Order: sequence, then C-alpha cells, then structure tokens
Amino acid sequence: RKIVTALFADIKGSMTLIETMDADLAGRIIDPALRLMRAAVDRYDGYTPMMPGDGIFALFGAPVAHEDHANRAIHAALQMQQDMQAYSETLQRQHNLPGMQIRVGINTGDTVLRSIATARDRTELVTIGHATSLAARLESLAIPGSILVSDATWRLSRGYFDFLPLGSQRIKGVSHPVDTYRVTGLGRRRTRLENPGGLSVAK
Repeated sequence: RKIVTALFADIKGSMTLIETMDADLAGRIIDPALRLMRAAVDRYDGYTPMMPGDGIFALFGAPVAHEDHANRAIHAALQMQQDMQAYSETLQRQHNLPGMQIRVGINTGDTVLRSIATARDRTELVTIGHATSLAARLESLAIPGSILVSDATWRLSRGYFDFLPLGSQRIKGVSHPVDTYRVTGLGRRRTRLENPGGLSVAK
C-alpha cells in the first residue's frame, strides 16, 4: 500500500479528429502527441503502467518514491499542456487541422500496487484503489486544455501552484461530494522541479 498521485490525460475529440483520415495519417498525428505526454511524465520521474489509445495514465510516487509526488504530477501536466499547445499550432499551420487539446485529471490517495508479469523478464505495476479511479473521473470532467485536481492533491500542492476553486462536485462512484480545483499556473513557492521562466496552462 502506498500514497501516490495518479494522473489521467486524454486528447479531447481525437476520434472526431481522425474518423475521416487514413489510418496511417491518423497515427502520424496522434502518436507524436502521445510521445509528448509520455515525455512530460518521464521528465518528472512518473511511471506509465499503461497507454490508452488516445491518452495516458501515470503514477507519481511509485515505484520510485518521491515526497513531492503531487507537485511532480502537476508539473508534468503543465508541461503536457504547454507542449501540446505548440504541437497543435504546428498541426494547424502545416496540415490545416483543427486545434488539438488535452484534459487532465489528478488525484492523490492510498492505493495497492501489484506486480504482474506481462512478458518474459518483464513486469507491470497494476493499481487497485479509489485514488486512480477518481483521477480518471476528474479527467472526464475537465474542460479541454485544463488540469483538474482533487482536494487531496490541492492540499499538498497549494502555494506551489495557483488554483481556481470550482466547488464541490458529485462524482459517479464516490459517496460524498469532492472539492475540485483547476490549475491555473505556478504559485509563489518554489521547488527544485520548476523550470526557469516557469510554465503556464491554457485557461
């Protein structure tokens, strides 16, 4: 059992974007976006146990332990949004395609981690618990281009980031309302993870 921060992100409207495209062209458009998202997770020492078709699931705080796992997850999400905005502008300029945006949900909580053998000499971490399912729910509630976090993540990261309180929300599968917050940028407190010049997120 470990306290971890879970992050879910997906490309909003990806199916609509690629439904009329040749499969090879669709792959050439979506795959770089997924690589950008994966790179942001790797940059902040996150772990990606699986890659959904048009999104990413990542853990911070396991299997590598970091006390600041919540901050790492938000830094990664901000990096994703920044890189995706630049990539979207390239798509619009070079291929005349509509803009591409991602939405991100983040939650911190207790989870059970199990190692599952997936191939010869390889194992995969599988998570069991409320923490990851709530992060997935938050991702589905986030507006495109935004990062939505739970109160548990907010309590660990307030001051390091700026947040817009969105109030309590009823979330399917959760017995009580959950206070939610939208990340709007870096706060005044500084950490060794922060980039010179800072990061921003679309609002």
